[in-house]
Amino acid sequence: MRKVLIIYNPTAGSASGPELWLGACIHKLCNSGGYIVTTLSTRVETTADNLFESTGTDFDCIVAAGGDGTVRMVLHGVSNCKLDIPVGIIPLGTGNLLARNLRIFEENLLIDPIEKAIDIILKGSSVKIDLGSMNGHYFAAAAGCGPLSDALITPHRRDKENWKMLAYAGSMMQTLAEPPMHFNVTADGENFHVTASGIFITNIADLGVGMLSETASMHDGLLDLCILAPKEFTDFVHYGFHFAAGSATPLTGGKAPYYLKKVREVEIDLVKKRRPLSFLQREFNALKYTLSGKRPKAIHSGTAQAMIDGDACGQLPMTVKVIPDAVRVICPLGN
Repeated sequence: MRKVLIIYNPTAGSASGPELWLGACIHKLCNSGGYIVTTLSTRVETTADNLFESTGTDFDCIVAAGGDGTVRMVLHGVSNCKLDIPVGIIPLGTGNLLARNLRIFEENLLIDPIEKAIDIILKGSSVKIDLGSMNGHYFAAAAGCGPLSDALITPHRRDKENWKMLAYAGSMMQTLAEPPMHFNVTADGENFHVTASGIFITNIADLGVGMLSETASMHDGLLDLCILAPKEFTDFVHYGFHFAAGSATPLTGGKAPYYLKKVREVEIDLVKKRRPLSFLQREFNALKYTLSGKRPKAIHSGTAQAMIDGDACGQLPMTVKVIPDAVRVICPLGN
């Protein structure tokens, strides 16, 4: 009989409690798939390095049940151990970015996402996908930095449970008050400076709150370097409506400043000099100067946090590399 390991996060965002869904998953995998099922609950101290310490790796399939963080950790562990074991995904988080791009998850109230995911695990096919590595931390969806990247980290868990992807769209609109930052970027040996509100290095096209890059692929051995550099209020409006609507239209077609480059490796660091003012700060300071005659103090760059798959992950500098054909993932047939 085949053996499967279910690694699940008991506190995943959209899961009301493993006691309400885990038993049904085990039953279906046993009865319909003929699997012997082992379960492993993640803890605070669980990492990709110690993931298989208690269970070993003698399995025919590994299932990651949780949000993007759980999926990322399982894929990291499987890739690190160089296991040629297919990984199934049960999406239980808010973004479910990788599952969304692999067509395992969709926003549809008429479809049970857990039941659909189990059916795909039983009937789907496995394909190899690329992963990214940011300062040694693997990611499946995207790494990023800057105010727009921080907006993916900002929403509180309660807001994500209540408002789903709208919680991210709202936090992105708040970047109107955040000034852009100066970055030093080296992409595949080409060095340049850029002032931007957000830099994303993405492995997928759809970030859930909108299409970031129509050319991103998990199968091309490359990552997409996307630089968002809004300068005027209309640029922020363009980004805001794009993300608030979850637009399937890529940003490259708009008028707001946007740059895209295919890369294998990119290094990003913060240039510590005076930051330009945000749109709202410029308007407020102009009014303040008119009323008081005092010039505002300059805002200088301090530190900038790095993001992977919607979670904070240290600070800049960041070195991002692609890991081609890193893992096998079970997808719907025809993916």
